[in-house]
Amino acid sequence: MGLFETFDKVSHQDWLEKIIVDLKGKEYTDTLVWKSEEGIDVQPFYNAVPENLIPSPTASNGWKIRETIVISSFELANKNALTALKGGANAILFIGNITSQEDMDILLKDIQTAIIEIHFYNSNPKLTSQFIDLNEGSFSYDVLDNNFHTDDIDALAELTSATSAVKTISVTSKSDSSIIEEIALVLSKGVEYLNLLTDKGIKAELIANKMQFKLHIGTNYFFEIAKIRAARTLWNTILENYSVINSGMTIHSETSIAKETSEGNNYDILRNTTKAMSAIVGGCDSLTVLPHDSSDSKIEFSNRIARNIQHILKEEAFFDKVNNPADGSYYIEELTQEIASKAWALFQNIESKGGFLAYTK
Repeated sequence: MGLFETFDKVSHQDWLEKIIVDLKGKEYTDTLVWKSEEGIDVQPFYNAVPENLIPSPTASNGWKIRETIVISSFELANKNALTALKGGANAILFIGNITSQEDMDILLKDIQTAIIEIHFYNSNPKLTSQFIDLNEGSFSYDVLDNNFHTDDIDALAELTSATSAVKTISVTSKSDSSIIEEIALVLSKGVEYLNLLTDKGIKAELIANKMQFKLHIGTNYFFEIAKIRAARTLWNTILENYSVINSGMTIHSETSIAKETSEGNNYDILRNTTKAMSAIVGGCDSLTVLPHDSSDSKIEFSNRIARNIQHILKEEAFFDKVNNPADGSYYIEELTQEIASKAWALFQNIESKGGFLAYTK
């Protein structure tokens, strides 16, 4: 007989009755249960995983440390990229148009693209792809968020068909939406891309493999963990309906930059840490921690601190050693199920109204 078999099981009702006695007449719901902005009644305790639990898809915790560099000049962007790489970043995102081979050569000088994951985000990713071959990374632009035209889909279809392992489709979420809205809208946008590109004759599996999703991460620690897990689960359900079984959701997380209070910037370093922890525990594939202070005089220091947050979580806290660390947590599993259920209902509502483009007009 095992150790735990010698003790009687304590049911949810047993715990509830004990708490009600300890409240000495106070109302349980009014005193201990709080309702989140997502409409979820958060309980004071959880003592079992939800019934009919849908397992979260396995996600590797070997995430990439990605730094974002906006191109103001190619020389400066190259300098900033090299600084980031020397500081421990292993993925770079360049934002800005590149119109010549000379520009690309300056931008990537001394960067070993064979071993560094490079991403390009601009309004003409097809042109950008002509100046460099990548082993991993992306040439992309979220055309559905930027004055969509049918010509954009034609160009995206050509780029998606012509490239190999790199991502070509960015599916970005809105940072100012609720968690439920963020998931539902990003799923609907992903489906819109699937439909538009399969209409161009591209197989759904190839399209799914060329997608990367960008989810923003705020300070609601457990909810943000559950958000990423719920998004993965729902996207797998969607892919099954397209008969895609050998793909999954590639998630890039980026910390939010909204100031929570008027307190000093040092508080934002702590907030960035908990945001990063949420993204990693939730199972992101790559992470950008935005600097806590973006003023010109302090940006280099702030970028260093932002990178070092991830180094500490990886090299000292060993967050990369356990896959799916949230599995089995009663609270997180319950949140995942509730968020997934509410997001799926909203997603279905969006689809019933014609899909992402029709819904967001």
